[in-house]
Amino acid sequence: MSGLPIFFDASGKSGRAELRGPDPVVAGAHASWELRYSVGPDGLPPESALALVRRWPSDWDTPQCETPDAPGYTTVSINPPTAFRWRTRRSIEWHPFDHVFEIETMGGLPRGATISIASSLRAQTFIEESCALSVRVRLGDTAWVEIARPAVRVVGGHAHRLDLVVPSDIVAGVPFEAALRIEDEWGNPAQLATRPALDGEQLPELPGVLRWRTTLAAIGPTRLVADAGPFGRIVSNPTMVHASAPTRRIQWGDIHAQSLVGCGARTLDAFFAHARDFARLDFASHQANCFLVTTPEWHETEAVTERYNETGRFAALLGLEWSADTAKGGDRNLYFPGAQAPITRCSHEYVADTSDIASDLDDVDALHAKYRGTDTLVALHVGGRTTDLRWHEPWLERLIEVHSTHATSEWFLFEALERGYRMGVTAGSDGVDGRPGASHPGRQSVRNVRGGLVAAPLSSLSRQGLWEALQARNCYATNGARIRLEYSADGHAMGSEFAADKAPLLSIAIDGTGPLEAVEIFRGTQIVHSAVLRDQGTEASNRIRIAWRGATAPGNFSKARMRWDGSVALSHGRFGAPAPYALDTPDEGIVEAGPQHIAWRSMTGGDWDGIVVPLESADDAILSIQTPQISATVPVAELPAHFADRKPLRELDVRRLPANFGASNWAGTWRDPAPQSGWNAYWVRVRQWDGAYAWSSPIFVRMGQT
Repeated sequence: MSGLPIFFDASGKSGRAELRGPDPVVAGAHASWELRYSVGPDGLPPESALALVRRWPSDWDTPQCETPDAPGYTTVSINPPTAFRWRTRRSIEWHPFDHVFEIETMGGLPRGATISIASSLRAQTFIEESCALSVRVRLGDTAWVEIARPAVRVVGGHAHRLDLVVPSDIVAGVPFEAALRIEDEWGNPAQLATRPALDGEQLPELPGVLRWRTTLAAIGPTRLVADAGPFGRIVSNPTMVHASAPTRRIQWGDIHAQSLVGCGARTLDAFFAHARDFARLDFASHQANCFLVTTPEWHETEAVTERYNETGRFAALLGLEWSADTAKGGDRNLYFPGAQAPITRCSHEYVADTSDIASDLDDVDALHAKYRGTDTLVALHVGGRTTDLRWHEPWLERLIEVHSTHATSEWFLFEALERGYRMGVTAGSDGVDGRPGASHPGRQSVRNVRGGLVAAPLSSLSRQGLWEALQARNCYATNGARIRLEYSADGHAMGSEFAADKAPLLSIAIDGTGPLEAVEIFRGTQIVHSAVLRDQGTEASNRIRIAWRGATAPGNFSKARMRWDGSVALSHGRFGAPAPYALDTPDEGIVEAGPQHIAWRSMTGGDWDGIVVPLESADDAILSIQTPQISATVPVAELPAHFADRKPLRELDVRRLPANFGASNWAGTWRDPAPQSGWNAYWVRVRQWDGAYAWSSPIFVRMGQT
């Protein structure tokens, strides 16, 4: 089916439409809307249709005319009356306008007749300066035409969470900028009713951000603390205070997300401003699906990317997602080192101007041939069309994505390692909500989990410094937390490859955003060492963590998502008040909490979710856990208990939490007592008690003769 733009009827012959409702509307909030369509001068033949269509990222409630108490309840009134039917559907042919509510009239309607659609809807969960609704009409069996595209502004709600962000490396006595990020419950910029007192030079406010300039004197690892009034004491991400300027500083970015240029939301300007000013990123790249990008839009991408690229402040990397079907190689992120690059698409499927169609690269062999030997960087990812790892060009394809809003996809890294590929790791959002660096899954209609971040120790905060680090695979990934990770092997940095006569000494230093649960060293796909983080005799608390993770299949959000709505019952004794563990959205959570029964709603995409609950019971009490994936009966006396299946991946873990979680930092060294002949890929995985993860890029060590 063709996705080329449909005809816009400016003449009014197909009719006119008017949308009434609040403007602006708060993200995620209920509101009442009415769309009134007036039939045009030629009338409406029998079996005509009216469609209301929203773009791909939308998580507005889906209109429905059946159940008044259910979300999205909608009524349709036609005057003069005629029989009609309604349906909702996905419109691949209109992509990125995908979400369709369609009304088909059985009888004809005269000029001036009206169709009124009244809905009580929850707005989408992410901000957007101009959120469009496409109104389309089909007169009988003719082609669809668009007659209107009304838009409203979607804004953030009340402050729900504060995040204190500081640079990961600073110099003693040298001023740096700290930022208090203010989020609503869906992760949008919000406002505080009262500005807290902050220690330092106050800077102008940005949307959702309070900024000030301050200094630190004590050398070593530390955290900044702010008193945020009713929100209490807010602790920053960890930072290292150096006596003098370090050679490299850890910088944070999201190099995989898109905006209206592509299938996403918000303008390119809003995209980069959100990354730099709200998400507090140091670098970013825009990655639109190539088959959606017109030549003027590509030139706009070049211009806006260059405008936001500012050495010393923010590195903007020009990029594009080559988006062929998996059978032709699958999605690949392209990055260019300069301000301009020719656009090469996999197809012109949704691009009307075909004057440059001869430049299309319709499969991965053509892509590799085009860029082989050029100054181009390619990253592989689990996206809409998952990269097929059977095709690999080592010089070009330097990075592989282990986490995005689609899923936590460790399997993807494992497959690359099993194939012997030497690649660094990255994480990002792959977001379509126009919020790079702070992307959330909302109601989980098109994404599953919160976005990740990639960190790189840069010699300079510049496009060139970023390019050098990514090319060298000198970077690491997290599922969103700014965990500080340093890792080397015999002095060689992350991403390095070298030959050695004996196993190298691996040196690791971690400063987490919360207490550490596990630090594991891998050789390829196998855990070869687990660090001891606390005394084995650490006292257990009365708090029980019931946690689960899983993915229905390897792949994008629709393949990976796994439903875990479930409950736990206690045979005797009583539960205290439960709390959510590592949930990604307000649409997940605890739906029932009683002294002997707790129920929850949860969906995973390879990540961990769960609950933590105090337990007052004797050891002979029984926990009965019911979920669609794994159900288990667990005597309290036999905790911890772990249940796992591999096809599909799903795990249930039940354990007492320690009374004291222990430290947020760890440093140590390790040498492999049994390295393998040939290439050894050594890498580190970090897990915190709050569910945050970090993955280092491997260091590739060749032992003996290959």
